[in-house]
Amino acid sequence: MSKAAKLTFLGSCVFAVGTIWFVHKAQVMERDSMYQGVVRDQERKAQRERNRREFEETRALHAELTREQPDVGKSGPPGHD
Repeated sequence: MSKAAKLTFLGSCVFAVGTIWFVHKAQVMERDSMYQGVVRDQERKAQRERNRREFEETRALHAELTREQPDVGKSGPPGHD
């Protein structure tokens, strides 16, 4: 085999290995990126649930305090009587 053929073959092999490595690396990075999206979605869902529970607790507390002090919601600000 001639020297030019050997260099062409070697160059082709290096190019093929480099392309395979690049595609593999891109797939790994894309998979990691997609997984981070799942993690963020789970965090958002958990935060939404915490917010909903806190809202329900606040609403229940407000209802309880309004029952205990019925005049609070009906009058204006203090000092405007």
